[in-house]
Amino acid sequence: MKVHFIGIGGRAMGAIAIALAHAGHVVTGSDEDVYEPMRGCLAAADIPVVPYAPGVVPDDVDVIVAGRRIRSDNPQLQDARARGLPVQSFPAFLRSRFLDRTRNAVVAGGVGKTTTTAMLAWILEREGLRPDYLIGGIARGFSAPARLDGAALTVLEGDEYASGIDDASPKFLHYAPELVLVTNVLDDHPDLYPDGQGLLEAFATLVGQLPAHGCLVLPSDDALAIRLAAHARCAVIGTGLHAGAGQRITDVRLSAGGSAFSVARVPFFVPMHGMMNVRNAAMAGVAARHFGVPLARTADALAAFEGLADRQEARPVGGGTLVTDKASHPCSIAGLCEALRQRYPGRRLVSVMQPRATGGRRWIYQRDLPAALAGFDRVILTNPYEHRPSTRTPWHEEPFSLDALAEALCSRGVDVQIVPALADLPAVVRDETQPGDVVLLSLREQFADLAAAIEDALASRVTT
Repeated sequence: MKVHFIGIGGRAMGAIAIALAHAGHVVTGSDEDVYEPMRGCLAAADIPVVPYAPGVVPDDVDVIVAGRRIRSDNPQLQDARARGLPVQSFPAFLRSRFLDRTRNAVVAGGVGKTTTTAMLAWILEREGLRPDYLIGGIARGFSAPARLDGAALTVLEGDEYASGIDDASPKFLHYAPELVLVTNVLDDHPDLYPDGQGLLEAFATLVGQLPAHGCLVLPSDDALAIRLAAHARCAVIGTGLHAGAGQRITDVRLSAGGSAFSVARVPFFVPMHGMMNVRNAAMAGVAARHFGVPLARTADALAAFEGLADRQEARPVGGGTLVTDKASHPCSIAGLCEALRQRYPGRRLVSVMQPRATGGRRWIYQRDLPAALAGFDRVILTNPYEHRPSTRTPWHEEPFSLDALAEALCSRGVDVQIVPALADLPAVVRDETQPGDVVLLSLREQFADLAAAIEDALASRVTT
């Protein structure tokens, strides 16, 4: 195929483009901003990326894949449509070109789905099944974030966000699942699901697509997720710590070296931290069993799982430890704090965070971030980031308040500081942390240069 991607810099768009190039297809792309690590990945795959402009896409292209964030007035999109060239969203492209012919495992949920998708793909890879996959991050042990080689089995991270400019349906509804694994159901995406009910209905629709011979894996400890069982006409396996779980997690032992537990009397050890990863690993193992992998071999595979880049990624800097992670949801932040307490017992934890996709003053981020951040010894905040904010959002008149977040943290006894200017953040992090501190840095990919500057500032602490 000859495929052109408009908005190729997105994580999923870039991953699919690279997978197609590796499979021998002719791939080109356009974007206005491509950030690391995707910029380097596209360059390594020899995929040319040009600015948005009419007349760039060749007439003999088989399909144009348009990213979710592409606007209707994009000049390249308008030109393609005027020329009658075929345009699809990437979920629709995957469905029509690949997923209608494969057995598909879809991992969905509010948080944890990227790690769990990578775990499931890794288990099947180690078993010799060599699945195709789409992971919303860079998993260690795989050469790329996606593979589309025409395998009989595909593992996909399922996103509940809109598919594209002309398709408001959730991406995961295009994926024709045989198995669905739901990590949790949490309020998110306030622009699409402002009341939570619509979100639950989206997941219910996904579950309703499962065939009678399929399988639904749910977290038995998540009250909202368990409600999805009523919409399934296939086997449902609840997995978790709850006594009523069909596959119960037992014998949990958390240490600085990793996490041990058992499922169905099979012992597991994962070199990762936090109960969130215990649950992720257990559910991935239960899901793999649907595809014929015994739990004992799953345990062997997960013992060698190395995680994902920018997920609890730690390195020694300036006499302390810098940990980078992409987390922004309050549930993720709370789980990260717990994981870091496990990994670094007795050390001071500092969170350096830029709230993002906040949903305004009345959304869960404003309400729940204080409790999520309260487990840290010190919190350094900078101004919220909203990607291309719209004046049409319901919360435009009541934006997220960083001052209110800081006040709520102070009332909980947390040492908090606001740094309004991003340029000042490296010096503040250097001056307000100490050797021995564990500093959790949570920023978007767009701020890779800032993250590097913070790391340099911390490193300079031991040379001055």
